[in-house]
Amino acid sequence: MGSDIFAQSMVNRVWYWLLGRGIVHEPDDFRSDNPPQNKALLDHLAKELVSSGYDLRHIYRIILNSKTYQLSSIHNEGNRSDEANFSHYQVRRLDAEVLIDAICQITRTTESYSSSIPEPFTWIPENQRSIMLADGSITSPFLDLFGRPPRDSGYESERNNLPSGAQKLHLLNSSHIHRKIVGNKHLMGRRPKKTRKGKEQAYDWLSPQEVIEGMYISILSRYPTDAETEAAMSYYTKSGLKGWEAAVDIVWALLNTKEFIYKH
Repeated sequence: MGSDIFAQSMVNRVWYWLLGRGIVHEPDDFRSDNPPQNKALLDHLAKELVSSGYDLRHIYRIILNSKTYQLSSIHNEGNRSDEANFSHYQVRRLDAEVLIDAICQITRTTESYSSSIPEPFTWIPENQRSIMLADGSITSPFLDLFGRPPRDSGYESERNNLPSGAQKLHLLNSSHIHRKIVGNKHLMGRRPKKTRKGKEQAYDWLSPQEVIEGMYISILSRYPTDAETEAAMSYYTKSGLKGWEAAVDIVWALLNTKEFIYKH
């Protein structure tokens, strides 16, 4: 019986991580008088976990390949308010670790970490991704601000993904994000010229349209629409800023879009 409960609790958490709501809601409230929304589904996934030798990759593969997971986040009139039946994907913000890792990857920068526990093993190199931090005491100001849990209890409720004014201001107007953006001249369209050995490296700049396309692909993983290209080109030509300065503003704007910040 105990192993059944463990398997059910484990697959319920995986389902919660991937879809934003557990088959048993809340994922920390796993008890007999809080029944699952779909008992057959929970039992099936639990049996798959046990029969696979507790291979979590097997469970991830089942869920990620399911039609339920692949549903659009765009609702219709019939399921606008539905959360419990998984009739459409629930839009939710990226976790703190994933968000800062994505920003660092786009800007080709690293993050600094610290720990309140002065032990040698709590030192983490700056190129370490936040999602790989094994110790909850190792953190950064960004992770604290965006609700990363200290993992003192193991409850999912420790994480706070509710947006706040301080978070919005940090993404919009902080020196931390600004340094990351301006530090990646490649994203702004600068490319090295071919030079002879021993000569100082020279650089060229891509055309505004090439830069805009590169930004959208790097940040949103898609090409800009015609309307988006027109708006960005207009800002390039009419803002009165230098090309790379206009590019910085556009990158900053894209990093603050819901399309980037939210899972959808």
